[in-house]
Amino acid sequence: MFEDFGERLKRLRTAEGLTQAELGRRINRDDTSISKYESGVKLPTLEAAVDLAFELRVTLDELFGYENKSNVSTFGLSDEQKELVARLIALFRVQNKPEKSTLTPEEYEVIGRIIEVFYNI
Repeated sequence: MFEDFGERLKRLRTAEGLTQAELGRRINRDDTSISKYESGVKLPTLEAAVDLAFELRVTLDELFGYENKSNVSTFGLSDEQKELVARLIALFRVQNKPEKSTLTPEEYEVIGRIIEVFYNI
């Protein structure tokens, strides 16, 4: 389903429980600006978009509908760490195919716990 910017903004705003006036106040704009964004009359400036994303707790990509959650950033990782991430992804892909699964549910759970430990460090 295609969702344009205005529809997405309204969905994100209402999910946060905000009225157009409340969101407008939070980003130092009036409710007519929010109404114009939601109705497609105009798009926000970059400054307004940054403020909207902050108040709605989303990234600019999410705000504008450029979600690509399949990408995993390896920026700042060593070559060894990048290889480990690639191997984990490959293992999870195999695990998602029951006929090729190589891990028991218990082993899979152990990997999840190890990742949680590293995440919380």
